[in-house]
Amino acid sequence: MTQEQIAAEVKSIGDNLTQVLANSAAAKSDAVEAKSVVAELKNKLDSVVTPADLAEFKAAMQTQFDALTTKVKEGKSEAKHLDTALAEKLQNINVAEEMKKGGRLTIDLPEVKTMTLSANLSGDPVATYNQRQAIFPAQAVNFRDYVPTLQSPTGLYITYREATGNANNFAAQLEGSLIQENNYSLTEVKTVNSIISGFSKFSAQMVANLPFMSQTLPRLLARDFFKVENASFFSTVSGAATGSTSTSAGTSVGKIINLISNLKSGDYNPSVVFVSNVQWSTLLVESFTNGYYMGAGSLLINQGGQLSIAGIPIVGCNWVPNNRAFIFDNNYVERVEVNGLSIELSYEDQNNFVTNMVTARIKCYEAVNLMLPNAVVYGTI
Repeated sequence: MTQEQIAAEVKSIGDNLTQVLANSAAAKSDAVEAKSVVAELKNKLDSVVTPADLAEFKAAMQTQFDALTTKVKEGKSEAKHLDTALAEKLQNINVAEEMKKGGRLTIDLPEVKTMTLSANLSGDPVATYNQRQAIFPAQAVNFRDYVPTLQSPTGLYITYREATGNANNFAAQLEGSLIQENNYSLTEVKTVNSIISGFSKFSAQMVANLPFMSQTLPRLLARDFFKVENASFFSTVSGAATGSTSTSAGTSVGKIINLISNLKSGDYNPSVVFVSNVQWSTLLVESFTNGYYMGAGSLLINQGGQLSIAGIPIVGCNWVPNNRAFIFDNNYVERVEVNGLSIELSYEDQNNFVTNMVTARIKCYEAVNLMLPNAVVYGTI
């Protein structure tokens, strides 16, 4: 072996030694010793001049290299996952005996890796999805719930309304005199049904990715449908009301009692009093302030918080303006429908079929019929 070959082998051993020390996570305590050994070997290498000296130097260097490598491996602490480290610890522990000593088992796991979401997770953590959706509420009170519903297959509904101003000629007969005649007139009143409708369009992909839409979308459509229906029916009936609105009382409760009395004076039977939710709270406060309770006044507060006057419920809603009372006899107010409320889904709308879109439509073919305008009072309180 030539001097150059021996020198190359010696250099290779030195390089391996340096690499082993550099890769060791627990070799910090051996760093001084390792540097000292490498420096000593380099000094010796510089003084070698013959092949025999190189061979002797190689053998000595190899011995020290093997000793340092063994020491590094024995002192090296390898980071482990929790499940692996725990399993290894439990293999060497008598759990029953350890528990007898102090009533608890302590296991030290210094080699376990410290993991965090920011350092060890790519992407999002596992999510939990709410089974309910946060959508805006529907109106709590619907006009249609307080009036009867009738069918009109043709969409044109005719009511024959008795004309006002007919004289009542009934009287006690004087002997030998003529009995007086009564004349009655009827007027044809037409109620033309109209379609209240709306639609929403959505993609097939949306239904697949958001399965709850099949149940949530009908709720959204129905909520907004009833808002429009309530406003339409209220506008029609309150605008045509001719019941007396005169009041003389000084309180809101007193004025409502006056309006109820006006309706009763026309032989109507008030079914419900609608007020705004703000006005409802004002009436409730007024009832406590003035002692309106059963046995002490006309206003009754039930356990459920329902207000009523002489058995007539006072209902708060969002489609009656503040400071107004809307009272009617529902024997003379009715909802007429050709077809009931329906929700339909269709691909046959414009280019839905070729764009994978779906159209959801809600509709009701209906109208509100006020049979006698005097059966409704819409007054200021």
